[in-house]
Amino acid sequence: SSIAIALFGFLVWGHHMFTSGMADVTTIVFSALTFTVSIPSAIKVFNWLGTMYQGTVALNTPMIYALAFIFLFTIGGLTGLFLGALSTDMHLHDTYFVVAHFHYVMMGGTLVAFLGGLFHWWPKMTGKMFNDTAGIFSAAIVFVGFNLTFLPQFVLGTRGMPRRYASYVEEFQQLHQLST
Repeated sequence: SSIAIALFGFLVWGHHMFTSGMADVTTIVFSALTFTVSIPSAIKVFNWLGTMYQGTVALNTPMIYALAFIFLFTIGGLTGLFLGALSTDMHLHDTYFVVAHFHYVMMGGTLVAFLGGLFHWWPKMTGKMFNDTAGIFSAAIVFVGFNLTFLPQFVLGTRGMPRRYASYVEEFQQLHQLST
């Protein structure tokens, strides 16, 4: 699945250009390829969940980060489906929805997993154990803070807030303050 994600991910660059006026056949091909990435990605998520099923899962710091990673990666993947569909991408293109999607996939799927791995390997690398209660607290802060930052951006994007704008209409102020 990882190799399939890498191969399809290499081929879907055209979905960033749906609004540029490319030919209809080209947009359909890139849309189909973009949707195809979801198959190996879903296999990975179900594999991770299946690995935990009926297992002895210890809710320590690395596992909390791993569960947060799976949740954030899944949200990032599901929101990618909206951007892969031609009809919804026309409205969501260049909005805060894209910013939120990118951060859920790249930061939620990279940084949070890295932190979980760091907490797992730290005692093995240094020979010193960390405070697990403080680690779980840090994972909770990262998870809540991440979602508090980027969930409002999905809402802003669906309401039409473009990205890269320093000023915005007053109706967006509350969600911007929440995200900030």
